[in-house]
Amino acid sequence: MKGIMLDCSRNGVMKPEGIRRYVSTIAKMGYDTLMLYTEETYEVDGEPFFGYMRGRYTKAELKEIDAFCAEMGVELVPCIQTLAHLKCMFRWEDYKDICDCDDILLIDEEKTYQLLEHIFSTLRQCCSTGKIHIGMDEAYNVGLGKYLEQHGYADRFQLICRHLSRVCALADKYGFEPMIWSDMFCKLALNTPDYYEGGKLDPEWVRQKVQLPENVTFVYWDYYTTDRERYAKMIEVNKAFGRKVIFAGGAWTWKGFGPDNTFSMEATRAAMEACRAGGVEDWFLTSWGDDGDECSKFAVLPALLYAAEIAEGHENMDEIKAKFREITGADFDTFMLLDKVNIYHGNTGSFGKYLLYIDVFMGFEDPRHNELEEGYYARLAEEIHNAQGKGEYGYLFDSYEALCRVLSIKSELGRKTRKYYRENAKEALKKLAEEDYVSAIAAIREFHRVYRRMWMTDKKPHGFDVQDIRLGGLMQRLESCKNCIEEYLRGETDSIPELEEEILQVSCRKKPWRYLATCNVMSD
Repeated sequence: MKGIMLDCSRNGVMKPEGIRRYVSTIAKMGYDTLMLYTEETYEVDGEPFFGYMRGRYTKAELKEIDAFCAEMGVELVPCIQTLAHLKCMFRWEDYKDICDCDDILLIDEEKTYQLLEHIFSTLRQCCSTGKIHIGMDEAYNVGLGKYLEQHGYADRFQLICRHLSRVCALADKYGFEPMIWSDMFCKLALNTPDYYEGGKLDPEWVRQKVQLPENVTFVYWDYYTTDRERYAKMIEVNKAFGRKVIFAGGAWTWKGFGPDNTFSMEATRAAMEACRAGGVEDWFLTSWGDDGDECSKFAVLPALLYAAEIAEGHENMDEIKAKFREITGADFDTFMLLDKVNIYHGNTGSFGKYLLYIDVFMGFEDPRHNELEEGYYARLAEEIHNAQGKGEYGYLFDSYEALCRVLSIKSELGRKTRKYYRENAKEALKKLAEEDYVSAIAAIREFHRVYRRMWMTDKKPHGFDVQDIRLGGLMQRLESCKNCIEEYLRGETDSIPELEEEILQVSCRKKPWRYLATCNVMSD
C-alpha cells in the first residue's frame, strides 16, 4: 500500500469532482490507495440523521468515486469510526441511547451494533475494495460513562477487545478486512498516558492477555517527530501484537490555513527509513482538517510527491522537482512558499491562524509573536503574487496572497492599539482607528471572497458556514473595537477596560479558534 487519507469530517467534504482531480494527480505520483476519512459524512441506509446537513457523500457519489478510482488504478478504502470520534452524530437525539460518554459508542449495547451493521451493509454496496479502516482511536474514557452506570467498572482493555471482535465479525460478514489505529491498544498494554512514550511489550504476555481477531491489521500513526529512533521503537511495539503493521504519517494540512510541506517531508524521511529497517512495507499519509479544515488538501502536493519518491529510493531533489512540474504543471518551489504562512525563521506553528484571530483588545497570545519582523506578511503577499509556475492552482495562491495581505495589517493591530493607548498617544490611536482598522476589515472581506472561491472549487459548501461565522465575527469585532476607540477619543468613555489589563506571559492550553478569539465562553 502506498496511500493518501483525506479528512472529510472536519467541515470540509471534498466534492466528487475535486476527488477526481486529486486522484488523477496522486495516481501519476505512484499512489495506489485513497482513503476518505468519514466519521459520519456518508449516507447510511436507515440512518437519516447520520451526517445530516454535513455534506455527507451519497451512496451514488461513493459509487461514482469508487469507479473513477478503479479506472485510475487507485483503490478506494473507506476510513470510518466504529468506537469514538462521533461527536457530531451524538448531537442528535436518535443516538443518545448508544453514547457512552464524550464521542464514544456504548459497548455491549445491541443498538450500537445495529448501527454498525447498517454502516457495513451500506459501504459494501458502494465500495469494491476488500479493505476498510474502522478507526478505534483516542477513546480515552471508554467504559467510564453510561457503560459504568449500567454495568459497573470493567477492564477497559478487555472491553475494547470484545468490541473489536464484534466489529471485525461484522466487517468479515460483509467481505471487509479491517485495519485499526493502534494507539488505544498500545497505551493500554503499556499502561502509559503517552502513546509515544513506548516501552517494550512481551509478545507472550500479549498473546495471553490480548484477544485480537485474526483478520485485523494495526496502523501505527505518528506525524509529530523527525526522530527515526522513535519510529523504530514504536514499530516494534506494534509488531508485538502479532498482526500486520501499516504506517501512517502526515501531510500537514491541520495547522490552520497554511500547509507544512517542510516538516511533512522531514518527518516522512525519518519514518520511511525506520519502516524499511523494521520491515513495514505498507504506508499512507494522512491529511487532517482538525479545527475547520481551512487548508487546501492540494497545498501539500510537494510533500506527497516527495514521500512517493523517497519510498522508492529516489532522493535527488532536482529530479523530484522536475517530476512535480511534469505531473502538476506547477513549480515545486512556488508551492513551498505556502509554508511561510505558518513558518517564520524556521519556527513552525499555526502562526497565520493565531495572528488572524487573536483579539486586538485581549491579545493574550501577542507576546509569543513579538519577534515577527515588520513587513513580513506584506513581503510574503508580494512574493506569492509575483511567483511563477502556479499552473491550474492560481485560485489557491490567490487565497493565500489575500490572507497574507490581511495579516500584514492584523498581525500588528493589537500591539499597536495597546501601545498607543497606554502611551496616551491619542493622535496615533485616532489614525489607527481611521486607517488600519478600516483597511483590516476591507482586507478580511476580500480574503473571504477569494477564500470562498477556493473552498467551493474543491469542497462541498457544507462547512463554509463556519468560516462565514468566524470571519464575519472577526470583521464585526474589529468594527466594535474601532467604535470603542473612537468613543474613548471623543471623551464618551474614560477608559477602555480591556486595554487597562496587563498582558500575562501565558501559553493557552487549548488552541482551537474559539480559544484564540476570546478568554470568554463561546461553547460548552
